[in-house]
Parts: sequence; structure tokens; C-alpha cells
Amino acid sequence: MTRPKRNDIQIPLLYQLEKVGGKAPWKEVVEALVTQFPQMTRNEMVESGGRKYTKWEGDVRWASYELKKKGEIERGTLGLGIWSITEKGREWLRNQGLVPKGGGEEVAKELQPDRHTELKQKMVEIGTNLGYYTSTEEGYVYRHDILWKRGQYKQDPGYVIEVCAGGSLPKDFDALNWANENLGAKGILVAVDEVDYRKAIQRFINQPNIVVVKAETVDRLHELMKTDLEFIKFIFTEKP
Repeated sequence: MTRPKRNDIQIPLLYQLEKVGGKAPWKEVVEALVTQFPQMTRNEMVESGGRKYTKWEGDVRWASYELKKKGEIERGTLGLGIWSITEKGREWLRNQGLVPKGGGEEVAKELQPDRHTELKQKMVEIGTNLGYYTSTEEGYVYRHDILWKRGQYKQDPGYVIEVCAGGSLPKDFDALNWANENLGAKGILVAVDEVDYRKAIQRFINQPNIVVVKAETVDRLHELMKTDLEFIKFIFTEKP
């Protein structure tokens, strides 16, 4: 698996904090997240400002900085090193259907956050391979999972992709509809659950600009592009 983008660490970071009761030393959060991103190493070192640290530690701390800017976590000083989730952060987890019950014993609908992140990363790589400029967690009204833009300086995306892995299916419906109607973007909904897939097919049956695919289809396409990228590009009808 490829190195995750820093934006993709944010939801698992929030999830981990809530899972352990709402706060934890930042070093423990860094270590715990390695289990969700097993492709990361604990000992790949970099140096900045006279201090040495792992690349993974730097990525997680960057993600925490972005969450702090949005008011979704609070961070103590490095000396204290305690991070805690805010009510705004919990609300974001609720919107994704990822709120742990009672300090992390059981998880409400634990379709693991790393599956959601994995599919997002695969759709980013597919879009990049097809020549699109890709980004994640952006949007005017909705924070879309993935955007494919037709050019580096294009403001509006050509495609908006939502990955439903146990979160709010109606929210994904609304996000894709809004992007199609207001931005002229085509929509792709990636469904992990078979029931969600059938509901989405029924919902968008009369909307040709929004397509629904199963997670397994994304897996197969991603794997195929590793060996037959030029063929895929050749038959892809719309050029970026």
C-alpha cells in the first residue's frame, strides 16, 4: 500500500481519541494509528529545526494541527503532550457513523475506518493515473471524500466521489446531488455494504451523471491499472 495522504489521517485520529475515552498522550495516538496504517514505519527518520522525528510522527502531528485549526481537537504543549477531542470533533464522527460506545469497548457499526481510507486512497490513485488533479476532504458546502479536477487550476471538479463505509448514506446522496446540480460534476458513490449499494442504485436510477459502484469494483480497477494502465487510459472516453 502507498503512503497515506495527511488528510486521510484526520478521521482515524479523531476516532482513536474518542475510542480511548476522549483524550490521550500524543505519542500513544501516533503508535495506535500505525495499526490502521500498517504500511507506515516507526523508524524512518527526518530532521527539522534541530529535532529528529519519524516521518509518520510528523504526518500525524500535521493532521492534528489541521484538526485543531478546525476546532475538532485540542492539543496540549509538547511538554504535556495530551490531545483531546472536542464536541465539534465528536459531531464529525457522528456524521460519519463512527462514534465508539463507552470509551472504546464496542464500536457502533465498526466497518473499519481504514477501509474507508483505503478506498479513498485507491480512488485518488485511479484519478491521478487517468490524468486528473485529485484532492480529498474539500468542498464548498459538503466536505467531499475525493475530487477529480480536469486541470491544476480548475476550481470546480469534473468528478466528485463519496465512499460509504458505514457512514451516512443520505448525506452522501445529498453531497453528490449538490455537486452535480451546482458544480456540473459527475458523481461516483463507492458502497462497501451490499444493502447500501442496492439503496444507492435505486436512488440514482434516473440520474445518468451519478454512478454507483461496489468497493470490490474499485479494488479490481485499482489492481488492473497496475498492469494495464495504458489500456485503461486508451478506452477511457473522457479526456481530462
